[in-house]
Amino acid sequence: MTILQKAGRSRRRLRADAKAAPPREPGHPRREPTEKPAVVGAVTISHPQKVWWPEDGITKLDVVRYYADIAPRLLPWMADRPLTAERCPDGMRGSCFFQKDFGSRRVPDLPTTPIRAATTGRTVHYVVGDARRTLLALVNLGCITIHVMNCRTAALDQPDWLAFDLDPGSGLFADAAKVGQLLREVLEERGVRGYPKTSGGRGLHVLIPLRRGPSQREVRATAQALGQAVAERAPRLATVAMAKADRRGRVFLDALRNAFGQTIAAPYSVRRRPRAPVSTPLAWEEVDPRLDPAMFNIRTVEHRFVGRDPWADIWQDRQRMPNVAA
Repeated sequence: MTILQKAGRSRRRLRADAKAAPPREPGHPRREPTEKPAVVGAVTISHPQKVWWPEDGITKLDVVRYYADIAPRLLPWMADRPLTAERCPDGMRGSCFFQKDFGSRRVPDLPTTPIRAATTGRTVHYVVGDARRTLLALVNLGCITIHVMNCRTAALDQPDWLAFDLDPGSGLFADAAKVGQLLREVLEERGVRGYPKTSGGRGLHVLIPLRRGPSQREVRATAQALGQAVAERAPRLATVAMAKADRRGRVFLDALRNAFGQTIAAPYSVRRRPRAPVSTPLAWEEVDPRLDPAMFNIRTVEHRFVGRDPWADIWQDRQRMPNVAA
């Protein structure tokens, strides 16, 4: 057989293969056309075998099952709160977007509440619900992380927690842990108990459960004053500077989460980062510079919750607003 004859046969084979194989998008694994939806918690999950974390082999169905199992711990944080969905339909492969308004697309199992935005006057239809079906329906839409506000729909201007987001400019959790322990000292000097959790990234979140009463503006002002107290105690390590250029690698004590419309990742939420880490409640003794927050991930964290949850009593520990003059 001549070289030209071999080349012709190869071209015919390639054309036959192209006709037999359906086209697929670059970078996406081929899924069998016979893949059927799965049903988890009475919610139909489309494309359950879609790989969301290629390097770890974690599928959409794995994430859905995680949320189904963790729901008893997570749902109290969703109850009566306006939710924001961080939707990443292709997991680690594609891009993400935040969705607050679900008014234009009515989805079964996603109850919404219309809330008028004070700044724009526009009505936003937030998902509000504490049902397991609501949680799983959001994940089916590609929602990897549930973000929650600090208030409930019945009292939008009265937060029931004060939050700090400790963001290390160095990118090191060790720095966030050091500032977290300084924040703990400042709070305890004022008779206040804070509750730490990993952000799911390299940061640390600290929440103070509040008795309802103070306004959003009052809570935010208090958080800013407490952050300033920490920054003054360790000016080389911590800062409240708004401009990134002024932070110079220090840990930013972000008090801006304390406002209507602002959110934090709910405890127990999965984050779209390598190894699928989970925003995990901690005991203060665990807030250590040597801790690797990625050790709490979708494949390991459930073993942690077999024992006592360090945040088990958080809603029985509602406190008065801290006295910033102390």
